[in-house]
Amino acid sequence: QVILVVDDNVTYCAAIAEILAAAGFKALSATSVQEAVLILADTTPDLILSDTMPLPDGISLIRILRKIDRLKDIPVVTVSGRAMPLDRAEAISGGASSFLAKPFSAAQLLEVIQLHLPRPGRRAA
Repeated sequence: QVILVVDDNVTYCAAIAEILAAAGFKALSATSVQEAVLILADTTPDLILSDTMPLPDGISLIRILRKIDRLKDIPVVTVSGRAMPLDRAEAISGGASSFLAKPFSAAQLLEVIQLHLPRPGRRAA
């Protein structure tokens, strides 16, 4: 299963990619919405982890995805250091499937992913 990580922090992307690889996922990284859109032009990930980032932000990415038939049903987990109730509500109302506040543990990350994806190597029931 492929997960696209979208975050403007390269170090964060690399750290998340390591966690995902250790859990059996293939991770792709983008450091901007523009780069994510280029990757999505020829790749359909199983899930997207997107930081809120500066404009164009993660919510803008979700709005783009929801308009494209091939991509509209991909679960998107918004990941952000801004985790007030209003921030969470904005992400969910913008189309995010879940919200994960930074900082988080590897276990918390994998737990939210498992809400949306079956475990690698197992079929969904």
